[in-house]
Amino acid sequence: MLRPVVMTIAGSDSGGGAGLQADLKTFTALGVFGTVIVTGLTAQNTYSVTKVLEVPPEFVEAQFDAVMDDLKPSYAKTGMLASSKIIESVKKKVTQYRINLVLDPVMVAKSGAPLITDESVVSSLLELLKVSLITTPNKFEAEKLSGIKINSVEDLKKSAKKIHETYGVSVVVKGGSTLNGFDYAIVDSDEFELKGENISTKNTHGSGDVFSAAITAYLAKGEKMKNAVIKAKEFVTQAIKYSLDLGKGHGPVDPFAPIDLIIQREYAREELERLLWEFEKDPNLLLQVLDENTKSNVAYLTNYNDVASLAGGIIKYLDKIKLDGPILINVKNAITEKLRSFNKRVALVVSLNKTLLEASEKGILKISESGINSDLIMSEGVVYLVGDSVDEIINKLRRIRG
Repeated sequence: MLRPVVMTIAGSDSGGGAGLQADLKTFTALGVFGTVIVTGLTAQNTYSVTKVLEVPPEFVEAQFDAVMDDLKPSYAKTGMLASSKIIESVKKKVTQYRINLVLDPVMVAKSGAPLITDESVVSSLLELLKVSLITTPNKFEAEKLSGIKINSVEDLKKSAKKIHETYGVSVVVKGGSTLNGFDYAIVDSDEFELKGENISTKNTHGSGDVFSAAITAYLAKGEKMKNAVIKAKEFVTQAIKYSLDLGKGHGPVDPFAPIDLIIQREYAREELERLLWEFEKDPNLLLQVLDENTKSNVAYLTNYNDVASLAGGIIKYLDKIKLDGPILINVKNAITEKLRSFNKRVALVVSLNKTLLEASEKGILKISESGINSDLIMSEGVVYLVGDSVDEIINKLRRIRG
């Protein structure tokens, strides 16, 4: 196996939510191999940074030489660079090895609090900007780079144009929550808006790192810059949408979420296929709980609130069953919406026939309209056999048969 090799030039976050840890998680999720130039170590968690240890510039350069001598990544991204000497070393090596650089100019926190106050560091960062492909400042960093106070979307656009014209670099200015997730990009003089979902969450730690790392990964995989930016925006939006409520402070975004979402959808399909195969092998397993007037269906809920179900459903035909349609995700049908409200993993539409009533009377099944600790849920005239897994549904059907 071969994968594109990329590089992060960043500090370590001992809390694992930002810095090189967030970069490496993003790289892995997007199918590229990440190498690391460690610029500093932090002792931090979700609510505070208690200590910072800067790596000597000569050791930063030694890391570059070791990585480039062997693994030769073409694309890299930066995280926080704490001193002028480190920035100068990074510029020297990026220029020497002709590395395509995505510069995340970490100077100001999302809250507006300055992370870098030394003006010589800012000046060095501006020099590094001149040898970068693209930069991804947040609203406050864009104000510092452009000299334009940002209070509106129009101000955001003006700042992006000023940065692009002044430094000759592509740019994405991130509006953040104050501008409802609105970002503005200029790539090779092509201007476009990046609108994301307005997600209400405090757990956004590492979102900037994930965004710039995603751009780096997509570029290394051969995407054009504009497409890499658009895809990175979609990726980080998912990571924020499904962020992790960990720790006492601002929890981390989850760069695994966009991949896990796909994995769980496929798992849901596979589980329903397994259940339907049981019905095809042994039709009476399902036929015992159906009548001639009931069109059945089955659905599976993922952790991301996606529901897999049959597009058409299951039809009883004499002593056989007919499966109508493929298994699709989030089809607009009754079982999709009902399963989301049941707080159960799997639901199967059945008939409230003599067999089920007898099973209920014998205590084999519990039936209710609330769904709490129930096997059968009655809702709007439809009866659902529910469970927390496909195996549980199969076992319940077998117990009903006796």
